[in-house]
Amino acid sequence: MVRLHPEVGTEAEFVQALRARQSWAVGRMIERYSAIVRRSLYRVLGTTVDLDDLEQDTFVTVLARCHTLRDPDALRSFVVSVAMRLARNELRKRAIRRFVGLDVLDNAGVPAHDPAAAQYARHVYAALDQLDPGARIAFVLRHVEGCELTETAAACGCSLATVKRWLTRAETRLRELASKDQVLSTLFEKQEGAV
Repeated sequence: MVRLHPEVGTEAEFVQALRARQSWAVGRMIERYSAIVRRSLYRVLGTTVDLDDLEQDTFVTVLARCHTLRDPDALRSFVVSVAMRLARNELRKRAIRRFVGLDVLDNAGVPAHDPAAAQYARHVYAALDQLDPGARIAFVLRHVEGCELTETAAACGCSLATVKRWLTRAETRLRELASKDQVLSTLFEKQEGAV
């Protein structure tokens, strides 16, 4: 058994400390999950949003809703699912802003020092923008973050069958887009060659 803090010995006791809003537990939760939350948000949304705000919103929401967590061992999945729910909301807001013409997209945040990386990033995010939010989130969690299918389903708040359908839909759509885009096609060839 790994001791999370001298005052607790199990994950269940850690979650109880979170529910009691003990400051050390809140700090430890942020320390433990900040990297996966930030990385997941970045990979789903890119850099066109303030990731700091979404990361903070994730932890505030987790604290507000941690009383609903039934299985303390599922805390990681719970935290990621909250982050992905916020990402889904951001994707919906983007779609609405685009629809009404309020979304002025630029390439802010794309590394200017590496033109090839910037080009890949633009093409990948343009392709991801073609996916519905569920499929996009599932694809990023599974294929970019390397989450297991069950963890992806938990983070998306849906069944394993739904995640599998979303992944199939995403992979099919991305292959379709890659067949018409030389940059994406090159990325797919590199990915398939690495497997």
